[in-house]
Amino acid sequence: MPRVVNHWWRLGRFVWPYRRQAVLSLVFGGLVAALWGLELLLTFPVVTVFVEGKTLQQYVQDELAAAQASLERGRADLDDVEQSLAPLIGHDDDTSIERRLDLLRTQARLERKLDSQAWRLWWLNWVAAHVMPWLPEQPFHLLLVLFSVLIITTLAKSACSFAQDVWAGGVAELCVIDLRAAMFRRLLKRDPQSIELDSAPQLLSALTYDLQGLAHGLTLVGGRVVREPLKAVACVVAAFCLNWQLTSLLLLFVPLAVWMFHRFGQRLRKAVHRMLDTMARIYKFLEETFSNARVVIAFQMQGPLRRKFHRQNRQFYRQSLKIVAIDALSNPATELLGMVAVMAVVLPGAYLVLRETTSIWGVRLASGPMTVAELSALYALLAGVHDPVRKFSKYFTTIKQCSSALERAFQLMDRPTLVEQSPTPQWLPPLRTSLEFRDVHFRYAAAETNGAGRAAVLNGLSLTIAAGETVAVVGPNGCGKSTLLGLLPRFYDPVDGAVLIDGVNVRDVRLADLRRQVAWVPQDALLIDDTIHENIRYGRPQATAAEVRDAAARAHVLEFAERLPQGMNTRVGERGRDLSGGQRQRIAVARAILRDPRLLILDEPTAAIDAESEQLIHASLQDFVRGRTTLLVTHMLGPAVLSYVSRIAVLDRGRVVAFGRHDELQETCPLYQRLFVSAERTAA
Repeated sequence: MPRVVNHWWRLGRFVWPYRRQAVLSLVFGGLVAALWGLELLLTFPVVTVFVEGKTLQQYVQDELAAAQASLERGRADLDDVEQSLAPLIGHDDDTSIERRLDLLRTQARLERKLDSQAWRLWWLNWVAAHVMPWLPEQPFHLLLVLFSVLIITTLAKSACSFAQDVWAGGVAELCVIDLRAAMFRRLLKRDPQSIELDSAPQLLSALTYDLQGLAHGLTLVGGRVVREPLKAVACVVAAFCLNWQLTSLLLLFVPLAVWMFHRFGQRLRKAVHRMLDTMARIYKFLEETFSNARVVIAFQMQGPLRRKFHRQNRQFYRQSLKIVAIDALSNPATELLGMVAVMAVVLPGAYLVLRETTSIWGVRLASGPMTVAELSALYALLAGVHDPVRKFSKYFTTIKQCSSALERAFQLMDRPTLVEQSPTPQWLPPLRTSLEFRDVHFRYAAAETNGAGRAAVLNGLSLTIAAGETVAVVGPNGCGKSTLLGLLPRFYDPVDGAVLIDGVNVRDVRLADLRRQVAWVPQDALLIDDTIHENIRYGRPQATAAEVRDAAARAHVLEFAERLPQGMNTRVGERGRDLSGGQRQRIAVARAILRDPRLLILDEPTAAIDAESEQLIHASLQDFVRGRTTLLVTHMLGPAVLSYVSRIAVLDRGRVVAFGRHDELQETCPLYQRLFVSAERTAA
């Protein structure tokens, strides 16, 4: 429970900027509650006139006479007490002291009663002077007036209800927009490995399905869920004013109602969590299916996938049905409890009216004999309490869904990144001397999380590269080549060891300073659904159009871009699907050229492209790598690569087994010999 309260408390930070709208919503909700109570109180004059056969003027005069008589009797009783108290003053024996204390308590009780009677008398006099003259005495005309008041009250209540829902809905949507932005901002601060641990479909589900449900729930919470308890409170207050003794019997059922809602809440929370997890799995399944559509079609997997999708939908249905069942049970249970509570108040009241008494079994339940009109008004007010409570039970499921969505959202936001920035970062100057990997050990967090038992990727790897040098990193699959390159921009940090730039540990510098010196060209060029120009400008957003065009020319992008109808303003489609692999890769190289980095990372940039694009990319790189430190992962050690590579690092099982020039490694490293022969055969 404290954790749930903490989530709602944290949500208050997102509500605070819109507190004025929230307060307006509450004000309109309070007006709805007051008008609701007024509607029910109209029962009293109707029953007084049409059942008891009195005019309202006659009823008020009778009440005035009764109140005046009660006040006079109270004053007489108080005088008697004061007269009995006077002789006891100055006597200090035990009997006198005890008697004096009893009389003082009686005096205080009578004074409180007199204050109450005086207030009631003042109120009745005000009604007689300011309200009664405006009301007709003829019953039918009075009925018309009462119905007119009822219609006006209902119209005003409906208008206030509409205004509250609009304000509450606006605040809810604005809060969810801010929460979604905060989640997105927090996710962007995490490292790639942390994001991959959650998986993209799960994140999409949290940012869309969960938060959309939260917006709907907050609209109800800020509108109807706030309004219904206020209506119940208004009715309880009015009922207390009418007869506080009988109304107090309602308090006996409060602990039972709290226990019942707590039990329903526990079951709902578990069911909602399972339903949200199931929806996240459906997102993941759909993303995998559509992103691998060609494989699905080529291997005719439509049937098995349809059956799997059907099973997941059925699982989602079962989890949803549990929520529906709990919701369906809570409504009649609340209605039954509410009806029992109302009867527990009304039946004793009916007994007092029928027997014309004020007490049951010696327990005083009314200050004076109750009338049929008072009992009818009390019943109407208690029914007015029962109706909001019953409606509140309908929204209870939505509230628990909001709690679960909030919990998942804040858990996602609070999940720590695996790459922390130093609290006292030092400045990192541009790379001038060397880049060093010192006894680096690394193991992916996914292996530890899933218990896969995967071996460490890097095992005490050490490598020193001089500034301005171009180093090719080669080795068999799974030896840690791409992992090694990912340590430079701190996509992840080594478990042990250090990565040093000019002797400075990259963990001790600002991430922005480090990544400002780095440009990365992956094997599969990652493009956004925008124009060619904007995809290149991603490398340096403040670059001018001329600088973007120059980078495009150096990467041979203009050769195909200028043949397109819109040139550099042509959109590339989702993930660059409207372009060929070679064209996408040339854009990625142009992006790196525009960044003008001190440290260039090339992770197999020509592994899956056509021969023409490969030659053009190598021609671009041959000129671009001069004067900057470059690490190139490649399987193709052809003449084009060797023409600009200074030295080659050979990796095997997470270690550097050889490091030198091409001709040296051909003579001294058997593994490199096998890799080079394999690369030549592939090229041939």
